[in-house]
Amino acid sequence: MASQHTEPDVVTTEEVLKRAPMLSRISRDVINCYEHRHKLKERLEEFVVISRKFNSPEIQETIESLRRKVSEDDTEMNVLEKEVRLLGGVLKEQRQGFIYFYTELNDHRVYLVWDPADCDMVYWHELDETYEDRTPLQFSDGPTPSAIDTTE
Repeated sequence: MASQHTEPDVVTTEEVLKRAPMLSRISRDVINCYEHRHKLKERLEEFVVISRKFNSPEIQETIESLRRKVSEDDTEMNVLEKEVRLLGGVLKEQRQGFIYFYTELNDHRVYLVWDPADCDMVYWHELDETYEDRTPLQFSDGPTPSAIDTTE
């Protein structure tokens, strides 16, 4: 049985702005989890290399412990990705915590980009473009991103 892939729903800029506190927390958690997992994987690789020359029960125990911790971080990242999907977004870059949303702009679908490093601005870019092509969203009415409290 083939699984069906469905695009997330279209989300408005206002909806993204209302979710700013949650997005800030999730992005921060994603970045922290990514960094922790990355360090664990580096350390695991070092012990695997060491174990090729010097094998001992202690080294094997450390390797297994590190593998469990990496697996725990993988599980945590999956939970965070699910949380992003429940908010209508897609986690695009774990290392930097970018969260993308589909939206309509000038009658066609584009990505809204939540960048945790710049919570005062929401960006957009075409679906076939990259983060580097993003453009700040101009606000004609309603709250600007800087008017939204993103602190906890």
